[in-house]
Amino acid sequence: MIRLPFSGQAARRQPKPADNGAAVETQLSAGAQADAARNRGDWQSAATFYRRAIADSPARTDLLVQLGHAEKELGNYDRAETAYRKYQGLHPRNVDIHVQLGHLFNRRGDLKAAFIWYEKALQLAPDDREIARHVNIARNGSSRPGLDQSRRDAMRLVAENKWSQARAALRALVVDNGQTDMIAVFANVTKEDGDFDAALKLYGQYRDYANAFNPDSLEDVEVQLGHLHKIAGDYRTALTHYIRARNHQFKRSGYVDATSSHEREIQACISEIYTCFSA
Repeated sequence: MIRLPFSGQAARRQPKPADNGAAVETQLSAGAQADAARNRGDWQSAATFYRRAIADSPARTDLLVQLGHAEKELGNYDRAETAYRKYQGLHPRNVDIHVQLGHLFNRRGDLKAAFIWYEKALQLAPDDREIARHVNIARNGSSRPGLDQSRRDAMRLVAENKWSQARAALRALVVDNGQTDMIAVFANVTKEDGDFDAALKLYGQYRDYANAFNPDSLEDVEVQLGHLHKIAGDYRTALTHYIRARNHQFKRSGYVDATSSHEREIQACISEIYTCFSA
């Protein structure tokens, strides 16, 4: 199953795992366990623990945003919307939550709703060029007949793992209709469809897009390239990309999570490259 890019928040510093890491983790607060699950890409566990943390600490309204992110990554868009809207209701002038709601509806393929939320965010932060760019993309897309539905149809095909059909639909959106914000999905689906050479070129375009508009996605660019090369059996190149992803994680959050998916992938590649160390 592909992993779509997401808009993460800087994670809080976690304690280093002890030798009895599993036992120590069970003693952590629900919020700490949720953050740890999020950092290793375990969205199901993250959502479960964020719900528990919210029940334990209702004053921690920021946890609603993290719950929304986790539910979005799981494809539970209605639940994500509920969490985001609860936070937005409590913090009506928070710019980022309006952007996150725009991203959510954008992910769902509903450009009209995405445009409304992006525009509200721009009203709160009129000088923010990145938000203005999202407004323009959503406005242009929502004003073109059938494009909104085409995005929803493409995402439905992705959710159903119909890779060839999804790839054709995404090509029409990205190449023919200029929906460059969907380049990551297009690249991932192309990889899942088995066309590694084409996927490699698309990931290069994904990196260009991330550098220009969404630096937080550079971590995911490297992860996806790592996955691509690992599938192709090139573990040395895959290792390089996973290390770069870990470096981006450190730059973003200020620490390296030893239990993260990046670290697991690095160790797996090392085991494949240096088989003499295998038991």
